[in-house]
Amino acid sequence: MEKKELIKLYLQNVDKMFGYANMNAYIDERLKKYTKYCQSKKPEEQIIIWLKLLHENFGKKIVYLGSYLALQEKDMSYLNNAFNSAVTWGQLTITNSGCDHSIHAWNILPHIFCANRFRDIEKIFPKENGLSKNGLKSACSITNLVMYLYYQEPMWKQYVIDESKEFLQNKHTAEEKAVINGFLALIEKNWEKFSLELANLCKAHRKSKDYGENPFTRKISFFAFGLYNFARYLYREEVKNITLPQNEFLFEDFRIYQESTSCQIGQPFCIFEEPLLLLNDFEKIDLPIMYLTAGKKRVLDIENYRQEVVKKIQALHSNQSS
Repeated sequence: MEKKELIKLYLQNVDKMFGYANMNAYIDERLKKYTKYCQSKKPEEQIIIWLKLLHENFGKKIVYLGSYLALQEKDMSYLNNAFNSAVTWGQLTITNSGCDHSIHAWNILPHIFCANRFRDIEKIFPKENGLSKNGLKSACSITNLVMYLYYQEPMWKQYVIDESKEFLQNKHTAEEKAVINGFLALIEKNWEKFSLELANLCKAHRKSKDYGENPFTRKISFFAFGLYNFARYLYREEVKNITLPQNEFLFEDFRIYQESTSCQIGQPFCIFEEPLLLLNDFEKIDLPIMYLTAGKKRVLDIENYRQEVVKKIQALHSNQSS
């Protein structure tokens, strides 16, 4: 795709997706929130306020701005850094949707893959949570496929495969089916099938009617590129057998950039100055693990998670002052 067209589409749609026209707009939005909600609060109160305020559509708005800046400035490090920060803020600001860990499947997982932050799978899909059973069917299936591929728990394998094949027999979107077929191809190490599903996923995403999609976001399938990165993480040199989608920005410029840096994880997307220094600390801590509540219908334990974040940032401040 012509990069100039992507830049044009971003600027045409940035207001519709409540995004940021540039880095200054990104910072200014946080300054406004600080002035309105945080200025007179104690540090501990500010931490909780930021966790509730900076939802950012699961970090997607950071990634969209990073994509635009990478294209505009011809510097892919903007996008690499954006993925890194989106993974952090996407986890930190997750809210209780009534689902289990499957809520991460369509929202944060693709960014984790694109950022090469595979250890974060242990944060969003801890083995102790077990397989997903409470959420959107495609999200549960994706969660369980990833958990099997990552942890290689033999007892899960047949259940996960059967669940996914049953899902594929029913009526679902082309995008959902391409993602799940892609993961099944990874289990089988069927590179021809995997290559086909990457192409199918890019094609299906261009036609997506999901809430929040627009002419810019439909042009870039983060899940397709993320699947490729996950395949490389799992199988290393065997990815040379994959046929990559053509005329896709991520599979061309961005893939080349990541491989030139040995797929190094990015830096924080933005280093904040006074009075926003606290925001930098969120990206310095080792993120807590997101466990589930007890009971029949298990959901994310948001309350305990937030308290863990507060403790970690307070510990960071104690270490800095000692």
